[in-house]
Amino acid sequence: MIKTTGGRMLQSDTVHRAGESIELDVDTQDAGDGQLAAVAIGPKGDAVPVEIIANRNRTFTLKLLTSRGGRYLVNVYFNGSHIPNSPFKVRVCNPEAIWAEGPGLMDSFVGDQGDFQVFTRDAGHGTLSVRVNGPKDKFRVDMWKGADRTVNCRYNPEVAGKYTINIKWEDEHIKGSPYTIQVRKTS
Repeated sequence: MIKTTGGRMLQSDTVHRAGESIELDVDTQDAGDGQLAAVAIGPKGDAVPVEIIANRNRTFTLKLLTSRGGRYLVNVYFNGSHIPNSPFKVRVCNPEAIWAEGPGLMDSFVGDQGDFQVFTRDAGHGTLSVRVNGPKDKFRVDMWKGADRTVNCRYNPEVAGKYTINIKWEDEHIKGSPYTIQVRKTS
């Protein structure tokens, strides 16, 4: 019998960050003699190395180092057969792969629509949140899907003043966020 313990790889509802080491502990003490092997398939179908560290008493720590956002499948074998629950599905996000652009992220005038796009194509799994705060505190931001995992955003500043636009992926600011803009009265 092979047991898997600890390790965040087992938590299927967890979204991991690209660049972090994701670990899984495997106990083969009760499985008899044999060889442990592991290979991961990355989001683009490429093989991703899995480091296998031999601990004491025929226990092992598997380490997967992710480089991009997306879904990884981690296949773990003992004597050529999948161990229980293998392959493991690992979801990875990459907030650094996201960016935003558009006139709504620059200084403007009262009455101008604040339009901008958020590009999430290479971000992997995650949740986008956009919050705009201004002189009237928070207000509504309309968001709709565009082509190729782009999210279109629009807000309507009605009062002159300083506005802060927070764009987050999995509760982490994307590059450039928060944006601070000045909305001026028209003359």
